[in-house]
Amino acid sequence: MIKGFEKYLLLEKRFSKHTVTAYIKDLKQFYEFAQITENEVVETHHVIRGWIVSMLDNGITNRTINRKISSLKTFYRYLKRQNLVKNSPLEKIISPKTSKDLPEFVQETDFDSLDELFGDDFSGIRDRVIFEMLYLTGMRRAELVSLHNSQIDMSNRQVKVIGKRQKERLIPLTDYMANLILKYINKKEELEEFDKLAFILTDKGKPAYDKFIYRVVQKYLTQLTSLNKRSPHVLRHTFATHLLNNGADLNAIKELLGHANLSATQVYTHNSFEKLNNIYKQAHPRA
Repeated sequence: MIKGFEKYLLLEKRFSKHTVTAYIKDLKQFYEFAQITENEVVETHHVIRGWIVSMLDNGITNRTINRKISSLKTFYRYLKRQNLVKNSPLEKIISPKTSKDLPEFVQETDFDSLDELFGDDFSGIRDRVIFEMLYLTGMRRAELVSLHNSQIDMSNRQVKVIGKRQKERLIPLTDYMANLILKYINKKEELEEFDKLAFILTDKGKPAYDKFIYRVVQKYLTQLTSLNKRSPHVLRHTFATHLLNNGADLNAIKELLGHANLSATQVYTHNSFEKLNNIYKQAHPRA
């Protein structure tokens, strides 16, 4: 059943490999807790509630628990579609409440020292391309990892990004980013051997992978900011927040980020409101 579900997510739902891996991991954790085989199905909500209580007792956050519940809901929708169950036990499950944390982002002034961080050799320029591409386009880490050379259109100064569910979007490249990419391409040509398809490469000329991108971004964010989170997604949040703070239309930001609906983008308005609120308190004589 799990293997069939995995194929369903990949081929029919067209979820990314990263998302599918997370879903299957959640599902296997549930099966391990329920002590059942892959060919069995839990049809009562009591076991699921026990799983949730167990996770709470082990200090797992409500947000993580809700993500695992979401994975399970998708699995049972698949089972109903395959006529393997009549009803989903998840219908009687109430998800734990979560507080809405505002996305963390890097302040614009923190980028003032960015030029000092990167070297001029292949790895230094490559690292800067990774960092700047995430910040200047807002693409996801998985989208950058899967980016091919053919998706970079230098003549039109744009990059074609393949997002969630294989949805394509075009993101413009600034002249600065385009020039940096050209510099990076020239450095790649100096390598003895390198992958001709992948855009981002490791020092050995192999296609980059998720953890590699994460480590690169974390390395430079640690030197720029004191934020608790220093992941590639922070640069995506920073991209959206800086655009909004500088007057960009929310619908335009939605399209650039590849969000399916505007509600996912509206979270960034809270960051902008906080900025306006602070300016008001500092500037208004009666504040």
